[in-house]
Parts: sequence; C-alpha cells; structure tokens
Amino acid sequence: MNTLTVSDLSLRSRGRWHTTAGAVIAFWLLVGVALTVGYQFGVGVTWWDVIHPFTIGALTTAILVYSTHFAEALTRTATADYRGVALRVAIVNVALLGLLVDRAGYDWGPLADVSATVVILVMVWQIVVVARRLKGSLAGQFAVTVPFYLAAAGFLILAILFALLATRVGNYSDLIAAHSRATVWGFAWLTVVGTVVTLLPTLAGSRISATARQSCTRALWVHVGALTVATLLQAAGVSTWAGLAQLVMVLASLMVVQPVMGALFVTGSTWTTAAVSVVAGLLWLPAVAAADAVVLIGGGDPRASTLLLLPAFLGAGLLQLVTGVLHHLLPTLIGGGPRKVTRARAAADRAGGARLTLVNLGALLTLLGVLGPARWAGLILIGIGLVWHVVAISRAVVAQYRSPAPNGEPES
Repeated sequence: MNTLTVSDLSLRSRGRWHTTAGAVIAFWLLVGVALTVGYQFGVGVTWWDVIHPFTIGALTTAILVYSTHFAEALTRTATADYRGVALRVAIVNVALLGLLVDRAGYDWGPLADVSATVVILVMVWQIVVVARRLKGSLAGQFAVTVPFYLAAAGFLILAILFALLATRVGNYSDLIAAHSRATVWGFAWLTVVGTVVTLLPTLAGSRISATARQSCTRALWVHVGALTVATLLQAAGVSTWAGLAQLVMVLASLMVVQPVMGALFVTGSTWTTAAVSVVAGLLWLPAVAAADAVVLIGGGDPRASTLLLLPAFLGAGLLQLVTGVLHHLLPTLIGGGPRKVTRARAAADRAGGARLTLVNLGALLTLLGVLGPARWAGLILIGIGLVWHVVAISRAVVAQYRSPAPNGEPES
C-alpha cells in the first residue's frame, strides 16, 4: 500500500463533529486577530491575551481533534465515540477562558493555576487515549508516525510546568523562553512532522515517501532529546548551548520533512490551495526554528526573538498549514458523495492564490522589525489572508451541507 486517502480513513458520520471543531478553531482565530488589533492600538490587551487564543484556542483544539482522528486512522483501530475528544476540547476551551480572565502571564493568580493544571490533565488523558490506539494497532507502516503525537502532548505538559515555575522560582524570562520553545517546537512542530508524512501526499495526490516513513523513529528520538536539552538549558539561562541543541532538533525534523516534500516533485502532484498551504507552512516552520536557534547562539534575547518571529511562525507557519488542511479535510469528512466533495473543495479553492500571497507576504513584512509600518502591514495582511481562508471554507461547507446528493450517488 503506497497511498493513503483521507476518505478511506473516515466515515461520513464524522462530518458534523469535525465541522463543529472547525468552527471552534475559526472562532479563536477571529478572536486572536481582533485581540491583535487591540494590542497594536494599546487598548489594554496584553501579549499573552493575544497569544493564548491562537495557541490554546485554535492550535490545541486542532491538535486534539486531528491527532485523535489520525491516530485512529493510522493504527487502523475502531473509530471511537467522539464524546471523549469533544469533552477534552470543551475542557481546554473553558481553561483558556480562565487564563484570559486571570490575565495569565501578566497577573498570574489562582484561577490561572487551576486552568493550567486542567490543561495538563487533559493532555495526560490525550496521551492515554493515543497510547491505547497505538498498543492496539492493526497496522505497522503508517502507525510509526503516531508516537509523534505522544511526544507532542508531553512537551505541552513540560511547557505548562515551565510557565507555572516562572511565576514562583528562577528567572521569569528564561523560564518563559523555555515555555514558548517547548510549546512551539515540541507540541506544535512535532504534531506537524508526524502528520505530514501521510497527509501531504494525500492532499497533493502523490506517493507517500518510504524514506520519510523509515526515518520517523530515529528522527523522533533525536528531536525529543535535542529539544529537551534545549529547553532545560534555556530554563537555566544557558542560551548559546540551548541554540546549538535546537539546531540539532531542526536537522532531526528535516530528516522527515525533506523527503516528504521531495516526493511531491518526483511523483507528480496536484497543487491545490490545501497542498500549497501545507508546503508553505513546512518551509516557514524549520526556517523560523533555525533563525531562532541562530539568535540564541549569537547571544540575542530569547524573548525578543520570540516576539520577532512569532507572527511568521503562527501566521505563515502553523495557521496557514491548519487552514490549508481544512480546505481538503472538512469537505471530505462531511461527505455526501464524490461530486459534492469535489465541488466543495473547488469552491474553497477559489482565489486561494490571492489568500496565500497575503499570508506569506505579510509574514515576510513582520520580519523587518517588531515595530513600525512594515510590521503593521504584515500583521494586517496575515489577518486578512487567514480570515479570508476561514470565510472561503465556511461558505464551501455550508453549501455542501445544503446541496442534495447527485442522483444515483451514495452519501459516503
């Protein structure tokens, strides 16, 4: 078996749940964009108020939902009742509200402590669920990517522990720098690396790279080891060596990502908005990781590096990638027959090039400095591009729901 289609891995009954999850992700994206505008205008919004809707609201919701989905699919285990993952998503979103109310990171209090602890417990729950899927796996060649989800959840737990410690012991800036890197390069990036091995070829209609699949276990061990060392060194204030360890982590992730993208140009691919979005995100993410490592090695301020690079990481990296996947995945999971799915994908794809241009041009502009008109313009372009993605996907799936299935065509 050399190809893996999402439609083979899903049932039409999943569509309504995944649409709901997509709506939650879209909601937090819009909230994050609104708070970013407020932050830029200085209306009392803090940096943490801006970041948490993107990272905990949109990103963590997406990772909980889709890592569960792909863990089931790749292990060929029975589809679980979605009440479990829905409850985990609901709890995390309530915890996010607690963090926002208590101004976590700015004026940390008991409510923030409880909310952070709740997120840790949810991630432990997620690890147990995914580990059980892996233990009961009916497949071998694709299940090799599932441990990436376990390691990713573990890094989010580590990141939250760094944040809790930062309010009590040690150097606040060093611990928050370690917190951000465990979240970004552990939780988020590991999830992406594990998923793209099978997902990107699916989006592009190409073959899954055997080289990438065979490199997964070795790359994961190196990535986890290097990033663990990097975050611990950063927490201790040893930024130069932390940067060197982070460069090793970047090389480990490229062991998987490079052959995945290389296969697209060898086997022939369909370059839809979904595929281009994921490829663009995969180019941005290791580039930003390497740039961050170089700043640390050069003795730069770790938190200043985060401030400069985070819009590119979130906007052109993770959120471009997530919204790109939703262009393909939501119509597939909603179903209604091949022609309905194809029409919905085509509708979501319209003007995709313009949206991609806005997001990626905006990310480039944000790298020109943390202040000034270029930064403003970049954030605006990224915001417009991502919101336009959300609107295009929403209109396509609403039309897909409302349209009848073509005569003689099965619903799923």
